[in-house]
Amino acid sequence: MDRMIAAVPDLGGRVFDQAGRVTPSPYVTLGPSHWASDDADCIDGRVLTLQIDVWGHGTTKGAMEDLTDDIAACLQGWSDIDAVTMHPVTVSMVRVMGDPDPDYVHGVLQIEVEIEA
Repeated sequence: MDRMIAAVPDLGGRVFDQAGRVTPSPYVTLGPSHWASDDADCIDGRVLTLQIDVWGHGTTKGAMEDLTDDIAACLQGWSDIDAVTMHPVTVSMVRVMGDPDPDYVHGVLQIEVEIEA
């Protein structure tokens, strides 16, 4: 989360585990995650997949595409080996779509990272 806050100033620091609809936009929330075992020889590993949701109120899909591109660029290839033994992050999917609330636009990024468990 700190990486997005530091590298994407258009978010204004609004990166949350959870946020309500009253949160000023744009903002990011962490979505679902899952992992699969990726053990090798004597190393316990896993591939972690995380969804990152980006929300914009009163914005366009084009502006959301620009914002999701900025987030993808800041995460692609990033790693924090001081915090965890990991391979660099891979951004495997980016999608921009409408929301059931027509005043919102929703961006979704999916990232994957191989980590040592």
